[in-house]
Amino acid sequence: MVQLNKTFEQLAVAEHSPAWHAKVPTRPRPKPTTSSTAAALPESTRQLVALLSRLFTPFRTSRTFTPTLQHVKGLLYNKQYLEAFATDSDEGERWREVYVSRWTPARALVYERILRECGVAEALGWAEEREDGEREVSERRGEKEREAKAAERAKVKAVDGRQQEKEVIMIGAGAGSEVLGLACVLGSAAAGEDQDKDEDEDEAVAERRQRRPRVTVKAVDQGSWGALIAKMGQGIREEWPVLAGELQDGAAGDFEVEFIKGDVLQPFSPALAPSDSSANSSPSASHLLNLDYSSPALSLITICFTISELLLQSRLSTLRFLSHLTSSSPSGVHLLIVESASLALIPLGKSGRTYPLGQLLDHALCGDGKWNVVKSEETQWYRMPEGAEEAYNRGTGTRVKLENSRVVIRLYRKK
Repeated sequence: MVQLNKTFEQLAVAEHSPAWHAKVPTRPRPKPTTSSTAAALPESTRQLVALLSRLFTPFRTSRTFTPTLQHVKGLLYNKQYLEAFATDSDEGERWREVYVSRWTPARALVYERILRECGVAEALGWAEEREDGEREVSERRGEKEREAKAAERAKVKAVDGRQQEKEVIMIGAGAGSEVLGLACVLGSAAAGEDQDKDEDEDEAVAERRQRRPRVTVKAVDQGSWGALIAKMGQGIREEWPVLAGELQDGAAGDFEVEFIKGDVLQPFSPALAPSDSSANSSPSASHLLNLDYSSPALSLITICFTISELLLQSRLSTLRFLSHLTSSSPSGVHLLIVESASLALIPLGKSGRTYPLGQLLDHALCGDGKWNVVKSEETQWYRMPEGAEEAYNRGTGTRVKLENSRVVIRLYRKK
């Protein structure tokens, strides 16, 4: 704890002057039709946008969408987050429906790209590294080689023969963007792997499909997002049947989403824990929300567009929370933190001094050598795919703009 606290004293803000370039005027291009733009999207993106449109078009077509959106914007501007997201009433549910219709689509597209770039499908066992796939194809030609390979693969399965399980914890994921992004990554990876084969590869592909782990996602948030997460889960299974295990040959491929309402920092509040450093490693603290960060099945933790809010909510509780992740999580688990680059300077203390978020996280998590930095981006642009906005806004309803994002990314792997 002492070392983590010193993190904030060691950091200095790096000043950078943004470069501005004059834009060269260009002639406006003819506006493409929805059908043509949707057809131009990559298949995985097309599926994700189609799902988003089906889920949220009923909300966009409401006559009260625009005034409700203005009300929600007012709540967010005044930082009344709990009122906006945790009001348990029909009116509160309308606020959340408008919010996901406006902001979830663009973020889901961004998170899908980030998760794909980070190799999450491979980390969760839903896709293979290229060299492993090539090695498998070459070994299938000999019976002895196939038997040896099958025996080795059996070792990764549970001892009792049940399907292997992987767990994912997503902090601040109530609006569902990262859940939808992950579903797209896994669904498209499995579909592509099953289709990209020739006759000689049938056996190898079948074996891969049979050993895909069952993925359980726990989306944690303080808001009352349960009903919307359930709708998204159903839509995910319909868009990618492989995630529901609904394959003709009975191959495994489950993807379950569980919503957990609660404050992840509450168990680590100074009011509930002793002031000594052992408090932040209490083995029972996280179980208050039914979250077990020490589970051997835990493979991925995400904190997307949430870490700055946690730090502003309580620096001490956030440090204890991160320390608990460090002391409890199993070796090999990945921790993905994504934040808006516009919030990349974190004010701390009475003086309001600011610290670069990425450097703060690196010091807090890697200072004692428990984590490795796998991916580090201080300011990465993710632009909306051409045609995605048109495809999302197909049909009637209030038009929603899908905005580009500039983000800070950190992917860590526990040693």
